[in-house]
Amino acid sequence: VTSRSPGMRSRTVGLLALSVLCLLWVNTRVMLPASASPSGSAPLREPPPLDGELEPALAWAAPGGPGGLVVLTFGDKGYFAALSNFVAHARAAGVPYLVGAVDADAFRELTLHGATAYLTPLARDAAYAFNPSNSHDSNSWVRFARMRTGEVARIVRLGYAVMHSDTDVAWLRDPSPFLLCRDAASDAAGGGAAGARCSALREADVAVSSDNMSPGEDLRIGAAYAAGGTLNTGLLFVRPTAAGTAFATRWHETVSSPPPGKRFAPPGCCTSDQQVFGRMVRVGGGYPGLAPPAGAPTGGRLLRADGNLTLGSLPLALFMNGHSYFVQRAHERLGVAPFAVHATYTLDTHEGGAKAQRFREAGLWRADPPPPQGERFLAYNFSEPPEVAARRAEYARRGLSAANVDVHLSALEAYVAELRDALALARALGRTLLLPRWTCWCDRMWAGSDDIFRFGCMYPGAQDGNFVPFPCPMDHILSPAAWAKAGVGHRDAAFLDTLAERGVRPVEVLLLPRAQHRALLARPRVALLDALPLGTSDGEAAKLLAHLRAAPLLRLQHARGLLCALDAPQPFNDLAATLLRAPAWCSRCSQPCEEQLAPWLPAERVRAARPAPAEQHAVCFQPPLPAPLRSDGCAGRS
Repeated sequence: VTSRSPGMRSRTVGLLALSVLCLLWVNTRVMLPASASPSGSAPLREPPPLDGELEPALAWAAPGGPGGLVVLTFGDKGYFAALSNFVAHARAAGVPYLVGAVDADAFRELTLHGATAYLTPLARDAAYAFNPSNSHDSNSWVRFARMRTGEVARIVRLGYAVMHSDTDVAWLRDPSPFLLCRDAASDAAGGGAAGARCSALREADVAVSSDNMSPGEDLRIGAAYAAGGTLNTGLLFVRPTAAGTAFATRWHETVSSPPPGKRFAPPGCCTSDQQVFGRMVRVGGGYPGLAPPAGAPTGGRLLRADGNLTLGSLPLALFMNGHSYFVQRAHERLGVAPFAVHATYTLDTHEGGAKAQRFREAGLWRADPPPPQGERFLAYNFSEPPEVAARRAEYARRGLSAANVDVHLSALEAYVAELRDALALARALGRTLLLPRWTCWCDRMWAGSDDIFRFGCMYPGAQDGNFVPFPCPMDHILSPAAWAKAGVGHRDAAFLDTLAERGVRPVEVLLLPRAQHRALLARPRVALLDALPLGTSDGEAAKLLAHLRAAPLLRLQHARGLLCALDAPQPFNDLAATLLRAPAWCSRCSQPCEEQLAPWLPAERVRAARPAPAEQHAVCFQPPLPAPLRSDGCAGRS
């Protein structure tokens, strides 16, 4: 509330229960401080004296020389944001990292920013252009895979232990003590759990990460659990032992020139170095083709691999894939501190933008520039929509879990409807919208390729984590790629922490029934409120909040029922038709879907979600778009 009397502009904050909170204005302008560096990392040091050659870069990355560890990644200028994030985390954690630049531009920018890098052979080929297509079948990708495996083998032959890392990995701790495991004290580096002791991997010549879904099962069962899944060379450790060196060389040779025969031929092989790796280590090239050595203890981390190789399985709890970290948050449940987070299992386009978004939501993205000076924000709190609360209460009354498809679809529809109003208001105010932390009641799979209903609405294989409900990643509700293509900026809930660190505190904007809002404005000595009436237009809302124009951050309690009209609705409605289209939510059914989903959904709704009329064992639900706003939508309201 702002007084009509001159000079009476002060602000206090209280709580609103059934009556209104009074907010008194202090005319203080808060400026957003700039980051110390473009990546948001520590202040940049002077670039090392690197000339593009490998040996000086290795000496800088691992000053102890051969026998030490190098965490090695590769990328070109098109991957510079991901490389920046990789470097920022590695430097902050004290990781001995090295970037193999795939073009001269990447090398120039990396070294300019103080990163340790060198020029790979492809960077010296002016005609080469990297194509990072997920299909991995282009000539560009094949040449990249040959180069990458060749550089790993080259550095191992120089006597270094190499942890090959994809660029979409955030290194949170230095893995050197764990991977080199030079003394008994190093066992504590993994956190002390039996399945995470480095001594269990000491005899491995090569150790690889896994795409399996359960870090808990991985700790309990060990390498035998990883053997049945997909091995992921995005985190691949090679020791400079005779066997490790020979394997790295043979991996490169096989990628470069696959031997004749069925083992490395289609189907299923071999458009990527990861597929070649899998065929090489599995005995006979078949599946699973891996097993713990005879007499190995439960929870051991070693596997008998083809070619007399001792293969290790990196603990999933310490070298986490994207689902384990971002969705399950298994590290919190298990009480472990991961060394690395690999941004796999993203949805939407699966490309760099989707991965960056997952990192941002977790507060792990270090490649965004600081906000433009004077950028202002609008946030709104997450609160459970009433229709979702009602559905949950009904299932509780029936003795059923709320982690089901009905509650989840109801939540998706309500979240997007509320987002419509928040986004429209943000655009009317000229502010960047901060998205809330929504709650998901079902996991979401890439393409509905399995039956999620049998596993409590959790990704098959992850159900032992019992992680539902969980904070929704944006790509479970919206398409980050669509927002990026439309050029609509937004921030994530984690950005509130960044603003708080910079001393920015939100101005809380209340939402009141219109009669209550009108009555407060009619009081003596009250001219302005830090509040909006429910059922307003964007134009009216902008006028009512004009006195807060300079405030860096406004925050609403929620945005349900906020707007009933827009002054110029068509441009926003056209934009909303793209931005607010929730992705389809699909699953297989292990029995006819109408029967399996009967506890939650009526048969007619299930039939309508069939991907094909005769398909009885699959569903794809498409959450509806919110209703478009009109210019006369508030007519008749008072």
